[in-house]
Amino acid sequence: MISLEHRILSEYRLKIAKIETLVKSITSHREPKGLEAKGASDFLDVLISETDRFYENNSAVLSNNGKKPHARSRLPENKEWIENIEKFYDKNPRRKYKK
Repeated sequence: MISLEHRILSEYRLKIAKIETLVKSITSHREPKGLEAKGASDFLDVLISETDRFYENNSAVLSNNGKKPHARSRLPENKEWIENIEKFYDKNPRRKYKK
């Protein structure tokens, strides 16, 4: 049986992958100022805000597992999240710290 924590981590990983895929397609689009790219950029804004809400709602689980808000996130840094992430990497030194 999959735990709630595992589901949250998996869902967050999928959301980040969607954002990265869309960013890559926007940057490599043949007409960066075209209508398609602008529509994709608007959709990217929606995805980022959805991911930010998800992180806020599940911040305890995500930060306790070393997950920071995405680099494109509009969330302000939270002292509690940073402390949780640092504790995680102190307990798990073999894991690579992603800044």
